[in-house]
Amino acid sequence: MGDAEVKLFQLWAEQLAAADEPLDVWYEQMWALDVEHRAIEGAPDDVGPIVGREAMRAYLVDWYEMFADLAVVPEEIVDAGPGRVIVVFHVAGTARVSGAPTEMRLAISYTIRDGKIVRGREFMTKDEALAAVSREG
Repeated sequence: MGDAEVKLFQLWAEQLAAADEPLDVWYEQMWALDVEHRAIEGAPDDVGPIVGREAMRAYLVDWYEMFADLAVVPEEIVDAGPGRVIVVFHVAGTARVSGAPTEMRLAISYTIRDGKIVRGREFMTKDEALAAVSREG
């Protein structure tokens, strides 16, 4: 199963929580050079397929620039089979321009190979992520 990937993501979560610059942890420790990611399809931040570590960094930089106190906290890490985890994140922050507080939860299905994230897909709920992983086999 994906027990090793769950433990790896738990380690990454600890590193993210302790980091002064969480983007550096994502970039240096977590993403493969050719990582492929997709935001929730149709969401305001859906820019289509995001390919490569540089593109992923640019995508997340936008979030950190938009929210002064952005916190992205893994709440649950689920074994989704060999090389797969689903992570439920709590995301909160205050918009720099409007001052409006924002809070949401989302689930991301990750494929991990050779100790790096090679693929990520965002979903509104854990159930949606589980169903997608099940369909993919």
